[in-house]
Amino acid sequence: MPKNKFTDEELMAFADYETTGERAMDILSVLLQFDDESKILAKRIEVFTTTRNALINTLIGDKNER
Repeated sequence: MPKNKFTDEELMAFADYETTGERAMDILSVLLQFDDESKILAKRIEVFTTTRNALINTLIGDKNER
């Protein structure tokens, strides 16, 4: 299994729109390759966005779930 180019912390920041500059471009360039590495990276980012959204919905209450 290849070593991840990006840490979980970097991807969490990217998912929260907190990554700028060169590191954001590095992540975007991998995502835009549309290869196996980009699919894995997209799934990793999806975990963070799904978790964040679930947390927010739990904290503020999601009217669609009631």
